Amino acid sequence: MTNSSTMTPVTFGGCFGWLHRPAGAQAELGVVLCNPFGYEALCTYRGWRELAEALAARGVPTLRFDYPGTGDSSGNEEDPQRLRAWLDSIKAAATWLRAETGVTRLSLCGLRLGATLAALAAEELGNVENLVLLMPLSLGKSYIRELEIQHQSWLSAQQALGLSLDAEPAETIGAHGFRLYPDSLEMLAKVDLEQGARCPARRVLLQDLGESARLKRLATHYQAQGAQADLQIFGEYSRFLLDPSYSEPPAQAFGSVLEWLGARATMATVATGTAVELLDCAATARIEFAHGHESPVLFDGGRYAGVFCQPLRVLEGAPAVLFVNTGGVHRIGDGRFTVLMARHLAAQGIASLRMDLRGLGDSLRRDEALTLDTVYARYAVPDACAGVDWLASAGYPKTVMFGVCTGAYVSIHTALAHHRVVGCAAVNLPLFVWSGAQARPGAQHVASSVVYRRAMRNPRKWLRLLTGRANGRAITAELARRLCARIVARASTALERLFGLSTAGGAARRIALELERKGVQTALMYGPLDEGLDELAIHFGPGGSQLGKLRNITTKVVGKVDHALFSRAARDAVMMQFDVFLRERVLGTRRETVAPNPGLRVVEVPQP
Repeated sequence: MTNSSTMTPVTFGGCFGWLHRPAGAQAELGVVLCNPFGYEALCTYRGWRELAEALAARGVPTLRFDYPGTGDSSGNEEDPQRLRAWLDSIKAAATWLRAETGVTRLSLCGLRLGATLAALAAEELGNVENLVLLMPLSLGKSYIRELEIQHQSWLSAQQALGLSLDAEPAETIGAHGFRLYPDSLEMLAKVDLEQGARCPARRVLLQDLGESARLKRLATHYQAQGAQADLQIFGEYSRFLLDPSYSEPPAQAFGSVLEWLGARATMATVATGTAVELLDCAATARIEFAHGHESPVLFDGGRYAGVFCQPLRVLEGAPAVLFVNTGGVHRIGDGRFTVLMARHLAAQGIASLRMDLRGLGDSLRRDEALTLDTVYARYAVPDACAGVDWLASAGYPKTVMFGVCTGAYVSIHTALAHHRVVGCAAVNLPLFVWSGAQARPGAQHVASSVVYRRAMRNPRKWLRLLTGRANGRAITAELARRLCARIVARASTALERLFGLSTAGGAARRIALELERKGVQTALMYGPLDEGLDELAIHFGPGGSQLGKLRNITTKVVGKVDHALFSRAARDAVMMQFDVFLRERVLGTRRETVAPNPGLRVVEVPQP
């Protein structure tokens, strides 16, 4: 049996997805993968792709896709009846997979809320061969409470730091940048898989942390309906549902799924023996929205994957915008921010490309052992430059970079490296020079120095420190590092000015001066308590005051902005600031003015 497969971007019914097709003979069995909800879908994106590749490598065509209003698909989360639309999209995906590949035996595989949706869709579909439920949420009301607790925990942590955030839309529930709206919550609250009246599949596999009473009842329910129901342990769950930067695909759990489906291969075998080729999509593959359309693109010999967003009416002379990854998150960004931003820009006549760096999202990997730190330290900037080159080949000779956190770092350095970059918006830039892995899973988070200065006036904070509930050693070490870095930066600046020396401590200053010399319009934006402000102060004084002498670089603290843009208010605020930046700094008649260019025209773009 061959271990090679292909991966092709596809669209159907307003949904964006990827078809993993095996090499070789026609297959009978096909699998549709059903995503978990929201932030969990970001965390598990890499693992979900690896499971699809493993299935295809063992001869099973597999489709993974984004529900309506999620990922790269059409629509928004606030559109009506999202839960109903998600169920219908699973059924549409099953129909599409059967028609496209000719499979006659269908399997649905879902994780968390995706498992619940897969079970409900299977009941409605009928004729489903296999149903794989990984950590299923059998009771909708319990999941709603879980989302509430997650959001309140995150909100409390922000408030403890002193960050003031606007309330999320009324009567919505969600966490980490994704929310469910009243009509979907009403439908979800009625979900109880144990009350299903119809057998969902001939065979059902249930995986959970343990053989809980709830899971056993669900298995018994399916057996009573005539299904073969098997229970397994999902022992690697805690390492899978992590920040996307650290999530580890659950090799044992997925290996058990492969074997249960008859693929009989471990994830380790597949990882070392699978050759995956990215194939271009059909010319008709696109996602339509009110002000334009989006097309999946592969470029640089099929190494990079992205989504190109084109407006119906293009603003003549405007550059395109290139979005790059944040940490381990694929191209849609935290809170789906880059998708929302791209379609917002299209309404103003501005095209954009959101791409995955190699090793992230859906781009090809250089090396399975490649770490996230190595991706950003060595390869991210050349990767982003390939995106700039693709935009130039598509008719956009000028590019504006946009990135958040590590994406901000990549954006700054791509602006330095590529002559076609005329603007750069960097949000919550953590550092100017990459000096090793920036964080580790489970490591003590050290906040902005502003937070600790405020805490010194709060007796309760001292009590937490003295009773060991706060890691005083880690905090002290990081604050000492920042102080030393500030001293080194000031000494380096003095040495460079006096003797013309090039010092490591002066690297950030040289970056700023080179951006200024190249005329790259650069906006550094920070949340009011972001730790990136410490890095800015180390090299350029409080609030970047020393950068005020430069014409092309601006700094701005944007209120109500958290680091990852999890809050809707943060996303709206950054979007508004980027609008202002484009209008006043990039599209102006002269870069030193803030007046929009009266000569800019909007022209119709012929639609293919």
